[in-house]
Amino acid sequence: MKRSFSKKIVLVLIILGLALLYAGSRVKVIEFGYEVSKIKAGVSDMERENALLKSKVAQARSTEKLIESAKRLGFAAPETHQVLFLRE
Repeated sequence: MKRSFSKKIVLVLIILGLALLYAGSRVKVIEFGYEVSKIKAGVSDMERENALLKSKVAQARSTEKLIESAKRLGFAAPETHQVLFLRE
């Protein structure tokens, strides 16, 4: 009788240990899921920022090209007395 009781306790402890291992693994899966979500949000933010920076680079390059073309054609910046400001 004592031997069968010991076997039952060992069996219960094994089952309890397996249940704890399973629960622990599920918690880790959930934690990894949250981490993946945060990383995806960060990637999305970085992609938006990258697109904005690419747009700014394109604008800067087009302005540079315009200035280069104007200089090549002989245009120059106006003198201060050549600039007129209009009031509304």
